[in-house]
Parts: sequence; C-alpha cells; structure tokens
Amino acid sequence: LRAGEDAGIVVDTGPEPALVDRCLTRLGVEVVPLVVVTHFHADHADGLPGVLDGRRVGAVEVTPVTEPPDGAEAVAREAAGAGVPVRVPAYGETRRVGDVELQVLSPLPGTAPVTGAEGDAANDASLVVLAEVGGVSVLLTGDLEPPGQEALAATVPGLEVDVLKVPHHGSRHQDLDLLLSLDPVLALVSVGEDNTYGHPSPDVLDPLDDAGVEVGRTDEQGDLLGVGGQDGPTLVTAD
Repeated sequence: LRAGEDAGIVVDTGPEPALVDRCLTRLGVEVVPLVVVTHFHADHADGLPGVLDGRRVGAVEVTPVTEPPDGAEAVAREAAGAGVPVRVPAYGETRRVGDVELQVLSPLPGTAPVTGAEGDAANDASLVVLAEVGGVSVLLTGDLEPPGQEALAATVPGLEVDVLKVPHHGSRHQDLDLLLSLDPVLALVSVGEDNTYGHPSPDVLDPLDDAGVEVGRTDEQGDLLGVGGQDGPTLVTAD
C-alpha cells in the first residue's frame, strides 16, 4: 500500500526473504512505516527478514493468535533483532499511516493467544484490514476461511470495496455470498505458480468473472498493481 514518497505498508511477506526484498526494490520502497503479518504460517511470515533488511521499518503488527508457535517466535525474533516493535492492534482500531487509512476488522474482540490453533483455526485468526489509499478501498483478508468470512459479514454488513485480496490464495473454501457482496472492481489472487493445492479454484474465479470483476493472479501475471484513477482502480501487470 503506497504510504508516501518511497514508502509502503507491507501486508504479509511471502515465504522467501529474497523475493519480497526484490519486489520492494522494484517498487522503490525504502521506508516501511508498517508491516502487517496477518498470521504466522510460513507463506505469510517467513519473508520478514527481506523487508527489514536495509529499510527503515516503523512497526510490525500481528494477530493475537500465536500459532504456529515457531512462526510467531521467528517474527518476534527478527523484529527484535532489527529494533522494530511488535504489537497486536485492537479490533476496530482506525488510524492513518502516511497516506493510508487503516481499520482492523478481525479477529473479533476477545480473541486471545491460544495453543493448538492449527490449519483452519489459525487461518480464521488472520488479521483482516480495510485500507483506503488515494480514494481506493482495499480489503486485505489473509487466509480467512468461511467461518471467519461469515463472522466478518455479520459484523460489517453492507461492506463494499474497490479491491479485494481474495482470501487464502483463491482456495475453493470461500463464502461466495460475502465475496460477491463486496462488489469489488478488482480481485487480486496472491498465489504461487504450480502450487500443489489447486489454488486458485475455478469455483471462486468463475463467479467473480461472471459478476464482472477483473481478476488478477500472481501465478500467471507476476506483480499486480492496483492504480487509482478518476474512474476507479485499474490493474497493471508484469506480463
């Protein structure tokens, strides 16, 4: 998320430090006022050293659910080594970071660190953030699963956004009623090429396409950039 001249907010880091480092370098990002780690699975958190190395980083924000523990410990260790504070934002917290307005929509109040929250439970503890930058609204969903998506729909009824980061790399396990009700212009799927999970699923892509949503996917198009304009956001790709 563009936060200012040479500055960007990073939401999840991918699994490889070198890859996220090169991505931020391509974008000219030298200052990172905030890193959001939606949850501690390796494919969302292990690239953190690549963000921290050689950049001015203000803070790291994380989910309260510290599972898997080795992932949570690694994030805390890397941030401490770089002298960057780590905090858990409050539900509903709204603030401005550079040019970006941010609001925390999930996890719900009362969510606390737990032991043994694996798989879907850890995914559903993803830190979900609604951002607005340059007049464009963006919903960043981590790996939220259908139960978490249903809870989101119940707590933020009527939410509509310009750009949707499709949950869980386009997994077939989605609350399609929620995704379509968001009425996005762009849906971005962050997913590894030739992954073994079958992501993204046609069961998700086809309904979005049928609804007139422009879908971008990193496995086929590389870098995806949503650029704001008078007529709404447009998608710029590397292919």
